[in-house]
Amino acid sequence: MSTLPLIRLWDSAGLGLVLLWPTGILYSNQTGGSTCLQPQAEGAFLPLVDELVAQEDLLRQHFTGPKWQGACANGIDEETAQEIERILGLSGVTRELGVRVDRARLAESHEAWVYVEVPAQPENGFASLERLPASKGILTWANSD
Repeated sequence: MSTLPLIRLWDSAGLGLVLLWPTGILYSNQTGGSTCLQPQAEGAFLPLVDELVAQEDLLRQHFTGPKWQGACANGIDEETAQEIERILGLSGVTRELGVRVDRARLAESHEAWVYVEVPAQPENGFASLERLPASKGILTWANSD
């Protein structure tokens, strides 16, 4: 059992990114739809909320729709990875970051906890994130259970 501080994102609203960095702080969320997993990862949390694009609602609709029916806890497939990237492309907030689903970690990803790759962010780049080298992260949002 870890002794690191733990921040639970269960009651947070909106899309967010846990950048996987050795910060000494763990983040957790309730994920996996009706399975209600509680994964944890060490890092830094960046909210990605865009009030003009309801990305969280679109992701919830995908994971509660006919394909997953609210129970996606054992990995995602290429079709779902493409749909997540399509939804990320709808918002200037996430499109400018260039976040892509990490294809090497599809089997570890699930509803509301998707492993991603974040390209290097330049000086004077995305308003909330600058000078970040290419990184790994977890895209997370409120569980759809």
